[in-house]
Amino acid sequence: MRRIYLSILMALAASLQLTAYTAQEAVDKFVSNSTLRYASVGVNVIDLDSAKSIASYRPEQANITASTMKTVVSSAALGLMGPHFRFETPVYLDGVVNDGYFKGNIIIRGMGDPTLGSVFMPCQANIVDEILDALRAMGIKHVEGMVIGDDSYYSYPYFDEDWDVGDLAYDYGAAVHALNFHDNLMTVSASIDGRGRISYSSITPPVPGVKIISRCRPNRGRNSITPYLDYSVPALVFTGDGASRSIRNTYANPTPAPMLVDSVERALLRCDEIRFDYSPDAHAAVENVERSLLVLHKSPELTEIITSLLDRSDNMFAHALLRAIGAREWELKGAENMQSDLDLIGVAAVKRWLEQQGVDTEPLFMRDGSGLARANKASVNFFGDMLTMMAHRTFDGVRLCDLMPKAAGRSGKTLKDNPLSDLIVLKSGSMRHVQCFVGYYPADEPHYAFAVLVNNFNCSQASIREQIGVFLCNLFEGK
Repeated sequence: MRRIYLSILMALAASLQLTAYTAQEAVDKFVSNSTLRYASVGVNVIDLDSAKSIASYRPEQANITASTMKTVVSSAALGLMGPHFRFETPVYLDGVVNDGYFKGNIIIRGMGDPTLGSVFMPCQANIVDEILDALRAMGIKHVEGMVIGDDSYYSYPYFDEDWDVGDLAYDYGAAVHALNFHDNLMTVSASIDGRGRISYSSITPPVPGVKIISRCRPNRGRNSITPYLDYSVPALVFTGDGASRSIRNTYANPTPAPMLVDSVERALLRCDEIRFDYSPDAHAAVENVERSLLVLHKSPELTEIITSLLDRSDNMFAHALLRAIGAREWELKGAENMQSDLDLIGVAAVKRWLEQQGVDTEPLFMRDGSGLARANKASVNFFGDMLTMMAHRTFDGVRLCDLMPKAAGRSGKTLKDNPLSDLIVLKSGSMRHVQCFVGYYPADEPHYAFAVLVNNFNCSQASIREQIGVFLCNLFEGK
């Protein structure tokens, strides 16, 4: 019996040795899977101590990056604006205050802050409460005029022109405005009757001016309805075939400024200490108009914003960083009117900063800050260089790896159940026929960086995530 146990132990030891791969063996095993036979695959593993690649596969090939592009804009934002950067949103009184009575307009000047009213930043100051508190502090008990949301700092289009128009209506396709609010999202409830018409609709929180329209064709035998945003109306439009259907979902809000204005006006009307009389003519009737700062709302620090957007893969937050970088570049030139091609200005600034850090940007084809555009492409060589540079850079003690989420639950069951899942930090990126991961190991003091970009695989999204998770286990087991 003892000999049998000894034989079993020897067999187990032999099997464990079979799973101990060198870095290149782990890469070769991963890319040899039959589901990747016709795929575009790039893999790069870097030893951060030597700053050299120790394993790779097609490292120079440019592939679609999906949301791994968020690490690029996050890195540049840390370098260009600093980890303590905060977006600022000034609120002005444009009128006259006399003995507790204000006559004129309350103007909220949007400057691109994506976090205003965000449900993902519950600990930040609420701009609506700040406005009411500031009015009370000034002793104002009566307001006659309007609340105005100034969204003019960024010009239309608010979305990137390389985004697929079919993405714009969905929650992940929310555009970036100068004045953002409530994550630029709205919850829509609607009923479409047997004739394909809207019989009931509501928007929460309310967005004055946004319409819910149906252009559906009645079809009892088919129910295929697709939403899209019409910025010219503005409206959320349902189209396709269907009848007698109820819809409740969260969609992108094409006009977040009116949502914020409505929220402030409702708060004023509910306030027992301040009387609010809406008057569109009040400002014009005031002589010797003065504009004074009422509130200077500040966002959470950049590190908190980046941590949130990398964890949740928030396209709107990430693209807001690119636009902030572009706006910073434009203001440094001393120009007054913001350009409509702000995304291009931001991309140029990001690439210029990377090049100044010694990163070759020739293999980087960057279109936006989020990775939502399928035109975003890069090679794993580029990611290897960028991740290596960022591993050796700190920004007031903050590193990129400190802001990245742990791998647990993001790359299949095998990695999730492995202790390595808490030792690897990574950013995932996925869209149709695209799955990518870039990251570091170990999380606290990285010795390795890795990039895996897979396009056009011949299996399910869950399957390719599992395969990449197994690859990461094979790669870092025992290291």
